[in-house]
Amino acid sequence: MGNPAMVKRKATEKRRKRFEDRLGPGAYLPRAEREKVNAALEKAAAEDKAQQAERAKKAAANQAAKKAKRMAAKSQPKPPAAEGK
Repeated sequence: MGNPAMVKRKATEKRRKRFEDRLGPGAYLPRAEREKVNAALEKAAAEDKAQQAERAKKAAANQAAKKAKRMAAKSQPKPPAAEGK
């Protein structure tokens, strides 16, 4: 036999999870707290987007440097091959 209070709490948690899945994080919270949660999520998303842009910029710079290095190596004449005796 289960504890009725525990069963009710479990059902409430399931309902909250369904609300969050459907409506987004903090959907079950009061308005003031929901706004705080949404602001924090937006801030985190903006930071993540900035980090991704920075990573993309670094990757492009690395790729350009590698390409320049390959082109420089290609443009230099090869040393003559040593002849076998």
